Amino acid sequence: MIYARALDNILVAMKGKRIFERFGFNLPRQPIYQPTTKLVENFETWLFPKDATDWVNPDTGETLSGYMQPIELSHLLNNCINTNHC
Repeated sequence: MIYARALDNILVAMKGKRIFERFGFNLPRQPIYQPTTKLVENFETWLFPKDATDWVNPDTGETLSGYMQPIELSHLLNNCINTNHC
């Protein structure tokens, strides 16, 4: 379980603290990621349904980015977060 209030307390306490440190070596340079873009002119027609993981055009059923949420993330978000109390 992830306890949201406890996690928030931890993150607030760690804010501004240096928690990672270099070990003195440099990794080889990686190619720069070039994201793909899609121009949307009629943005009013795109909807984000509650059970979806992407914007959907209700007329065509087309998704905007094609993102597919991993099953592990779906399980974590739907079943493993406690927002009531610690």
